[in-house]
Amino acid sequence: MKKLMSLMLALTVAASAIALSACGKDSSRKSTVSTDSKQPSSSSSKQMDDISDILRPKEASLEEVEVSVDDAKPSITETQLTELNEKVTVNQSIPEFVCTSEKLDSREISNKKRVALISKNSSNSYHDHLNDNFKRGAERIGFENVDVAETDGTSSSMNDALAKAVKDKVDLIVLSGDINKDLVAGGIEYAQANGIEVFSAGSRGIGQSDRYVDYTVPINYSFIGELMADWGIVKTKGKINALAVNSSDSELSPAIFKGFKSEFEKYVSSSEGSCTTINATSIEVGNGLANKIKNAIRNNPKINYIFVFDDAAINDAVSATIQAGVDIKIIATGGSSEDMDYAQSGSIEMLVAQSYEWTAYGMIDYVLRVLGGLALPDQQDVPFRILTKDIMKKEMEEYSGGYDGFHEIAFGNGFITGYNAMWNYC
Repeated sequence: MKKLMSLMLALTVAASAIALSACGKDSSRKSTVSTDSKQPSSSSSKQMDDISDILRPKEASLEEVEVSVDDAKPSITETQLTELNEKVTVNQSIPEFVCTSEKLDSREISNKKRVALISKNSSNSYHDHLNDNFKRGAERIGFENVDVAETDGTSSSMNDALAKAVKDKVDLIVLSGDINKDLVAGGIEYAQANGIEVFSAGSRGIGQSDRYVDYTVPINYSFIGELMADWGIVKTKGKINALAVNSSDSELSPAIFKGFKSEFEKYVSSSEGSCTTINATSIEVGNGLANKIKNAIRNNPKINYIFVFDDAAINDAVSATIQAGVDIKIIATGGSSEDMDYAQSGSIEMLVAQSYEWTAYGMIDYVLRVLGGLALPDQQDVPFRILTKDIMKKEMEEYSGGYDGFHEIAFGNGFITGYNAMWNYC
């Protein structure tokens, strides 16, 4: 009977299916959820003892993408290059926190609320930093407890964490970072069937459909890809022959790739540039990807830039250029101290940096607005910053305080003051 009930739940749950800022442009609050999220059937509210009975896909879906350049497109104009250069330049400074959303009382909204925070792999640097900052920030402003689940990258560990959250009777669940929702569909539906809303953050960009969850924190990850493409286009004056390294079984990498693809196809003419794409899986990172990159370089001697959309693959790109004995510029994205070390050492030409602490604050703010019944922003205030060896050197020379790594000063602390004021936490 339990297996039959589990089967019925998995088959009957319906799919119902979003940045300027939490501090940005507000949209009317939705009574249900973001587009393409999934809601449980109102009749599916009974407890299930064995979550493994729920039917769900066992493999991640692969999204292989390519970049095409138009034969008929004219060369990029000086006016366009000037506009792109201005865009690149303005994003080299520490971002400012600008808030236009309504203030709220974080203590009142978060009082006695307990959160389960689940990531794909809790020991992964990206997930660990994001989870740690969310937990510290949320508990500081009044949440009773944020329980960070221990996961190892497998669907079973993530679904077990979802089942534990239901057993612990938490008030909400946050799926943090790069989680393929198809692998945890059953666990999400199990939580929803028990009256727990599920949030997703750090894996999908604006306008990208998310699956199964009740709310997706809208972060403009495609802007990272835009800045990456713009940098290369400006540096080569449109004569760019790119090698794009995309992680096809990631959810975050394609969100970044989307912005790169749009910008590249908009400004690069086939008479002057090209783009070769490697769609790699996470298994290949550190295990054969460097050879793939090296072979692509040897097969196309015109390649003058490598774009890496998953920070886990930066070392593969750096190793490949060294092994091939070529001086090809590398552009990447990430937010860990290790990622910034690549830029500081000059191993990569440019890093579009992310602040995991700022991202965590944006996630907390969105959760507070949902819990408080407030208007939700179209885009959460989570900015990105261009970093190079020279930019970092100059800033470190001018910085008077103490710090352990550049990641501690890369985004300043104005956003912390800003959020505290907005949350009436001073």
